[in-house]
Amino acid sequence: MGIRYFRKKIKVNINGQTVDKFVADIQEETVLDFEDLAEIIEKKSTMSRGDIAGVLLEAESAIATMLLNGHPFNFGALGTFYPAIQATACDTPEEITTKTIKRFYPLFKPSKFLKDKFKTAVFRLGDNKVREVKYKRKEK
Repeated sequence: MGIRYFRKKIKVNINGQTVDKFVADIQEETVLDFEDLAEIIEKKSTMSRGDIAGVLLEAESAIATMLLNGHPFNFGALGTFYPAIQATACDTPEEITTKTIKRFYPLFKPSKFLKDKFKTAVFRLGDNKVREVKYKRKEK
């Protein structure tokens, strides 16, 4: 089927001058969830959609717990989720506290298998419209 993309007009600053350029951008499809995944797996499995959905929901909870405990989680052929933090830089080690941690988030690193799969992606133009980026003006 292919990944749909569209043409987007953007403004780029080149040598102090703002010029219009055009770039391809991905057309995101609808977000799929565990129910959708369960249906897909059900068609290739002897398990029921309900059983698969239950396992997936339990896996979601277990993976979240692992990450919250600082454990990376290797999801096999998909790749690995790593727990990560963003923190404020301090002048001395003594200044570092839990208050200097700004946020906790997961990093995802795809496996070699998945990276190789991505190389085979097929793209197709979604439509001939050129979309323009809506820039927010800076208030002075």
